[in-house]
Amino acid sequence: MATSKDEMQRGDVPKSVQCYMKEKNVSEYVARDYIKCLIKKYWTLLNHELATNSINLDPLKRVVIGTPRIAQCMYQHGDGHGVSNLDTRDIIMSLLIDPINV
Repeated sequence: MATSKDEMQRGDVPKSVQCYMKEKNVSEYVARDYIKCLIKKYWTLLNHELATNSINLDPLKRVVIGTPRIAQCMYQHGDGHGVSNLDTRDIIMSLLIDPINV
């Protein structure tokens, strides 16, 4: 959501917001609101799956469930991959590099 305008300017393929705008002939604001509702709905489902079955998840399910979690981490403060910023850098450093104080 945060990167779609920059990606369109670079000539990337249309993203979910633009596709919904064209499909339903709605404004960008309405499309973004709809996509946000979808994200919230599926995060709820994902978290429910984790809460109820986390012990019994096979390795493939763990990867499938982990993928949107890392995407959220990388893109929640903008384009954490293409145009990295200090927020994303700090998060990655704290997760992978910085020691845990015991």
